[in-house]
Amino acid sequence: MGSPKEQELWAILPSALWDVDFSAALTWIESRQCPDARSFKLLLRSDSQALNECLRRLRVRDVSAGAIKLVGAIDREDCIERSASFLTEESKADFVRILMAAFRRKATVQLETAIVTKAGEPLDVEVQWCFTPGGDGRLTRAIVSVVDISEERKLHQRLMLAERMSTIGTLTASVTHEIKNPLTFVWNHLQALQRPEHKMPRETRQLVREAFEGADRIRAVTREITELSHEPDDTVELVSLEEALDSAIRLAGPEVKHRATVVRDYAVEPLQIEASKARVGQVFVNLIVNAAQAIPSGDRKRNQITVKTRRSEDGQISVEIQDTGPGIPPHLLRRIFDPFVTTKPSGRGTGLGLSICQSIVHSMDGTIDLQSQPGQGTIARVVFPRSARARKITTMRPQPVSAIHAATKQRLRMLVVDDEPVIARLIKKVFAKHDVTCAHDGREAISLMSANDYDVVLCDLIMPEMTGMDVYRAALQRPTPVHERIVFMTGGAFTARARDFLHRIPNLRVEKPFELSQLERMVYEAARLGTKTPSPDSEAPARRKFG
Repeated sequence: MGSPKEQELWAILPSALWDVDFSAALTWIESRQCPDARSFKLLLRSDSQALNECLRRLRVRDVSAGAIKLVGAIDREDCIERSASFLTEESKADFVRILMAAFRRKATVQLETAIVTKAGEPLDVEVQWCFTPGGDGRLTRAIVSVVDISEERKLHQRLMLAERMSTIGTLTASVTHEIKNPLTFVWNHLQALQRPEHKMPRETRQLVREAFEGADRIRAVTREITELSHEPDDTVELVSLEEALDSAIRLAGPEVKHRATVVRDYAVEPLQIEASKARVGQVFVNLIVNAAQAIPSGDRKRNQITVKTRRSEDGQISVEIQDTGPGIPPHLLRRIFDPFVTTKPSGRGTGLGLSICQSIVHSMDGTIDLQSQPGQGTIARVVFPRSARARKITTMRPQPVSAIHAATKQRLRMLVVDDEPVIARLIKKVFAKHDVTCAHDGREAISLMSANDYDVVLCDLIMPEMTGMDVYRAALQRPTPVHERIVFMTGGAFTARARDFLHRIPNLRVEKPFELSQLERMVYEAARLGTKTPSPDSEAPARRKFG
């Protein structure tokens, strides 16, 4: 067991160390006529109990204080006695490699494996074996160092998952952009077919109405995905709390619909908060998805998620999201906002969602907390500070298209730039009373702008080869710049370059899929205002956005 001084040293060593003697195991192997590694391999293949016989003959001479702490043993004797019980099937299989190294007289072996603590908690560990020779030259003893790398592995897995989710997010934004182009003309065509002048049988009109309702649902979802995926900035606006929550409930719908019903318990008065719409939407979606995923799927009628809003007497606004799930264990609840802490199974979450929610809420001077009891569900409560502006929602009726059009009075020369021919034709039809020229790519648009003057240029932002950003840059190079006349049509700025571009310039822009009346208002507004903007390198005024 070593000298008293050695024993004292082992009793205070913080590293997890085992002093292992496996001379009896080597002797047993030799008794089975296995003088070398090759014959030992053959023995393992022919005798399924050979490895267990070897493990049974291992003897732990001593353990350090760090080893006792790592596995949760009571004391040195408890740790030594239970050492074999800390092995998993994986770590037992790794002993084949250890014994082979001993046969080959290799001084050290390092590997990653798994063990379990006394309480049954699995640990990913890095193990290093350092062999020492006995009197006959055989490697019969080893000091085994064990380092817990569980958190490191979890962090790596979560970072990999985060990277995968980021890729999926980018792909989703790209796909949403592609959906918005055909959705623009499908939605508008279906809307036009419902006008009284289009005569059709009642059954056909019903089919058109149902198709329009379906397209309208797709339109709402794509709009909400775009708003949620926009790069959050410091822009603060008045956000309707009920609209933000309704949007979050719709986006979380696929997670919720097979698990629970949603109950809306909104305050009688409409509530507003001053916030970034994308950021606050991210918080609500995350909390509703968390509530849904806490509930097992398949029993929707028995479970519910309640979304409640209230204004307190001191003017603070609170949002509570309550679920009927199993609740959160106390030991996790204390750390629930720490990064990488999650109640979800491995691979289902990064453990970053609540940490990010807390960061967003705190940046708005708000608070967020969770109340939970095992078996009694969970309540996530977000409190937003009192806002002098967020008193009462007032709705300003938009100026009618006819009034704005009357203010322009002139026949407009327009250039429509879009790589989707149907959208270009649709816009040309709407503005039939004006001179409309269509270009189907950036190069054609630049050529037309060089030869002609236009009152308004409607330009798609993302196009193959030359984008709307390239068209804008070319417009700046003209002797008489026309960049201020460009109105951008966008299905979502899903690239960093596009997001930065839209953030930097003050031009009007409209989100696809747009309503035609909305587009008319945009064009006439641009013509009426004359759109006088500074150069993009100077301080830009607040951006104007329709839709």
